[in-house]
Amino acid sequence: MKHIGIIGAGLSGLATAKAFLQQGYSVTIIEKAKAIGGVWESSRSYLGVATQTTRDEYAFSDFPMPATYPQWPSGAQVQRYLESYAEHFGVTPHIRFRTTVTHLEYRNEEWQMEVYDEALDLTESLRFHFVAVCTGTFHKAHIPAFKGMETFTGRIVHSSQVNDPALLQQRSVAVVGFAKSATDVATLAAGLAGECHLLYRKAQWKVPRFFGNLINMRYLLFSRFSEAFFDAPHKTAFQKFLHTAGRPIVWAQWRGLELLLKKQFRLNACGMVPQHRIEDQISCSLGVAPEGFYEKVHSGLIKAQQTEIELIDGPNVYLTNGQVLQPDVIVCGTGFTQSLPFLESTYREVLTGRDGGYRLFRNIIHPQVPQLGFVGFNSSLFTTLTSEIATNWLVRYVEGTLHLPPQAAMQQDIQYMAEWRRSGRPIAAEFSGTCVAPFNFMHLDQLMRDMGLPVTATRWWPYEFFKPINPKDYRILLQRAVPKTPVTPIPVYRTADIIQ
Repeated sequence: MKHIGIIGAGLSGLATAKAFLQQGYSVTIIEKAKAIGGVWESSRSYLGVATQTTRDEYAFSDFPMPATYPQWPSGAQVQRYLESYAEHFGVTPHIRFRTTVTHLEYRNEEWQMEVYDEALDLTESLRFHFVAVCTGTFHKAHIPAFKGMETFTGRIVHSSQVNDPALLQQRSVAVVGFAKSATDVATLAAGLAGECHLLYRKAQWKVPRFFGNLINMRYLLFSRFSEAFFDAPHKTAFQKFLHTAGRPIVWAQWRGLELLLKKQFRLNACGMVPQHRIEDQISCSLGVAPEGFYEKVHSGLIKAQQTEIELIDGPNVYLTNGQVLQPDVIVCGTGFTQSLPFLESTYREVLTGRDGGYRLFRNIIHPQVPQLGFVGFNSSLFTTLTSEIATNWLVRYVEGTLHLPPQAAMQQDIQYMAEWRRSGRPIAAEFSGTCVAPFNFMHLDQLMRDMGLPVTATRWWPYEFFKPINPKDYRILLQRAVPKTPVTPIPVYRTADIIQ
């Protein structure tokens, strides 16, 4: 029986384990935390964290979230959902918690994995026929190296560490950043702290849960129609029309959306009008505005400044605009970094470019790295679904049933996408190039076609074109041609084939 190693027990790792177990493989999941959930695990979740996507979209195709959940579930509810998913599909017994991968190398057509088991205080070696890396986009919390930070008399924490109200209560808090976690924590701190400062380099566009306080965001962001207004790397006939003769329509659509957001959030009054086009920003880091955020900025409960920390000297935080703060706590909502420190250098160099971006075909495999795949490195606006489809793709890759181009063509596609991210759409380089948004449907369609499956649940294209994404559709599609047992051996490429 083939043994599959999976690194990470977040939503991507769980979906991967479930798919391989259902095909009869032996599976072992290595998870460094004490519980499943990845970024949703309680020790890594900040107070008040909730999904950016609605309940029905942020779910696996064959396991909907409970109808009792609110439209935007909390982090604790998402973790309970993932725990239920793991129990329901028999994944939990295959997880080794509090275990860290320290080294991974390919030898004799197998992967040798060195792991450290914290509970047993033991280092051991495991061997796998295939390894799936499911560490995702939120791998390591990033805190900037502020000059003089070692002298600070208060506390400097990452936003993911804000999981105790006592950290904020009646204190002076300075939050750094403008992404989701930064504005979430600032909104929370405005109600708990003695004072709350928000320091940001530039204002970013945020979207409301309901546009115009009426239309659910899913109808304007999660359809094939809305995706067509972005300049995609691979265009449909309609997209080609929109981005040539139809450019005035595209321009008017985006400028109208900006006007709506300026009015709804009172961005001029808040002094937070972004200086860039909204279509150039929308990606995986697109933030849903926390309820009350702009109101608290406008009222002064959140003291927002477009500035940066220049120097920290003891209790004093000097800003580039000349002001000096004396916060008790600095919260860095400054994102995460991705890396593969455990992977042997030969393959790590193949997988990443000079810019640090990952070079993966379909964001899942590299054709010249043997028996290794990635799930969750195709982050999207509904990552549960894109990860689920990716892991079904990966199972078929292992079984040799995918419809794939030759290795040279895959390599050309990898290079084309890297160049497109660099020159065509710079925002696509965020998350080390592992974000497929806003081209969510384009990515899903590519994976489905590779599997020889339809891309829509019905043939009524007007309906499919305008309706929001529905994970349940993919449950039907994936069941149409699921092989019962492994068909062919796991593909193996010689080490000598690697591009140096």
